[in-house]
Amino acid sequence: MSKEMELIRNLEQILSTLRHELGNSINSLKITLDVMRENYDLFDDAKRKEYLERGLKLLIRQQQLVDAMKSYSQFTVNEQNEIRFLSFWTHFLSAASERVKGGRIKLISRQEIEPCVIIGDRAALNKVMTSILDNAVEAVEKQDEPLIELAASKSNGSVKIVLADNGSGIKKNDLTRIFTPLFSTKSGKTGMGLSIAQKLTLEMKGKISIESSLGKGTQATVWLKCAGAKEGSMKKPL
Repeated sequence: MSKEMELIRNLEQILSTLRHELGNSINSLKITLDVMRENYDLFDDAKRKEYLERGLKLLIRQQQLVDAMKSYSQFTVNEQNEIRFLSFWTHFLSAASERVKGGRIKLISRQEIEPCVIIGDRAALNKVMTSILDNAVEAVEKQDEPLIELAASKSNGSVKIVLADNGSGIKKNDLTRIFTPLFSTKSGKTGMGLSIAQKLTLEMKGKISIESSLGKGTQATVWLKCAGAKEGSMKKPL
């Protein structure tokens, strides 16, 4: 697929999601206000308050969608510097352990990489990895034996980070839309985590991919450019 066609497809997905989310909310708000207007004199104070609270809840949802769209442009790579990967990795593993501390989730990590330097924005990189980890935690919460595995290795001028979970997995049709802003299969979620993670990774000249099978879990892979690596040397393994 050409970049132009991919851009058109992404825009269509975004507009479809936005039309669905805002459309449902606006229609529900209109119905709520219409009912209240037509029955205002018949409703007592308690009923009026009930309908006002319904309307407010719908407006809050619309505001959440607007704020989510704002966040997409707010999260950006400001300045890229050399980052000692093992220092970053150690810090992230510590944060990941703290994230699941006290729960049932088993966290396994392995490292097959010598000290190296990557190019990126530390804050952006933390956002990428935290978003992926949060998704994994949510995916395994209802599993009998929840498991998240983290691994890091180096090849082809890049550092490869893999985060795998044994959650319920992602439907095939949904898998093609997971990086689309505002797309989410979870009620109440804005669906911006993975789209922002992809944006930041691309801005750091990296790559991100998600593989999943329904009922068999999900694997997220992030490739980050090493210092001194030639442009185009970072390749996704076959």
